[in-house]
Amino acid sequence: MEKNIENNIEKSVEMNDTSKKTYEAIIDSIKNDIMNGRIKPGQKLPPERELAKKFNVSRTSIREALRTLEILGVIKSVQGSGNFITGDVEKSLIESMSMMFLLQQIDSLEFYQFREALELKAAMLAVQNIDDEKIKKLEELVTKMGESEDEATRSALDKQLHETIAAASNNSMIIQILNILSEVISKDIRQRRSEILSDPRNIKRLQKIHEEMVMGLKQRDARATYAAFSKHFDLIAEYIKTN
Repeated sequence: MEKNIENNIEKSVEMNDTSKKTYEAIIDSIKNDIMNGRIKPGQKLPPERELAKKFNVSRTSIREALRTLEILGVIKSVQGSGNFITGDVEKSLIESMSMMFLLQQIDSLEFYQFREALELKAAMLAVQNIDDEKIKKLEELVTKMGESEDEATRSALDKQLHETIAAASNNSMIIQILNILSEVISKDIRQRRSEILSDPRNIKRLQKIHEEMVMGLKQRDARATYAAFSKHFDLIAEYIKTN
């Protein structure tokens, strides 16, 4: 198996632009082989010395390529065992987007607009795909939110509600990206929520919106669900633009 991976990588590297740095060519070849299905998650890469010999490069170049791939979440280095293809890039995406957010390369409004677009699509898919079990869970969550007087509890229930709706979309890509966005802006979400709910009128307003979201999904009513979600994000946008 390792021999096949080695041969695939070698062929891909030969096809790369020779003006590229060696480690960049190796990285590109491994990524291409993953995309083309020639290398699968869980497979082990050949040892450094074999890769260096095949590509006629120093082990330093190989280590540089492997280190970069590990940072990107493409491979995982296991001490004493070697390097394995993981394809687990979620952590690196979270770190990259978090840094962009911290450095203000992307502002809060842009993040929330992106999140809104994804959540609206997730909601429309959920209208088609949601089952009675998830409807029951959403009803329980929104009831608990209305009954709780503890903000930390309401916030946690709110998060669960949105995650449950996303899961009901049955679209793994949307679910994963929304999870990443939630992780990146978790602190900002808490801050915005605190600002919004500092006005007591908004507690009832937000609760009503959540109830409308759940009712729209229960009735499999796309228009009502879309309208409720739009109200939800309009409320957030108001506070982002004015604060």
